Amino acid sequence: MSDRISASIIIEDSHGSSQFSVDALLAGEGKLFLCDDIDSETAAALISSMIYLADNGKEIKLYINSNGGEVKAGLMLVDVITLLQKKVHIDVICIGKAYSMAAIILAVGGKGNRYLLPHAEVMIHEPLIQYGAGGSASSVKNTAEALMSVRDSISDILSECTGKAAEKINEMMSHDTFFNAEEAIEFGIADAVITEL
Repeated sequence: MSDRISASIIIEDSHGSSQFSVDALLAGEGKLFLCDDIDSETAAALISSMIYLADNGKEIKLYINSNGGEVKAGLMLVDVITLLQKKVHIDVICIGKAYSMAAIILAVGGKGNRYLLPHAEVMIHEPLIQYGAGGSASSVKNTAEALMSVRDSISDILSECTGKAAEKINEMMSHDTFFNAEEAIEFGIADAVITEL
């Protein structure tokens, strides 16, 4: 569930006045926001909005300010963004931070369509075990193998998006690696700093 406060405005016309959320009005213009932790609920809401806009031929601007979140939900977003780019233009803009899975979503925005505000920050790292590992040795081993497989998938995505070798990506993801805007561009996660929205 989102903790983000959504502003609303009142619009008056000949039929009276109506209150609308600013997010809903912006979504109607193709401007979507990923400003919460990524989970199945936030991913599903964002995906349904993106599909609706793409089916109606609307260009999409996805604004990111997120700590990241669940890998599976993030990869679902990655897949949908990748497929929708074949139908409609999508800009991805980091307006604050794109950490963890949010960094991967920024990276898949498509060459030339990935932007940062001047003070934006990006962070990549290996996927984490959310609830701790426990159980038998075999169970822990299976969890570790599944986690390494997910890490390899993320490395492959970042390698394709940045042009860097997967080994280099794995090395940088072995710990929290932070990039300021210029470093993120140099690394290939984004394309340009913008000073207008």
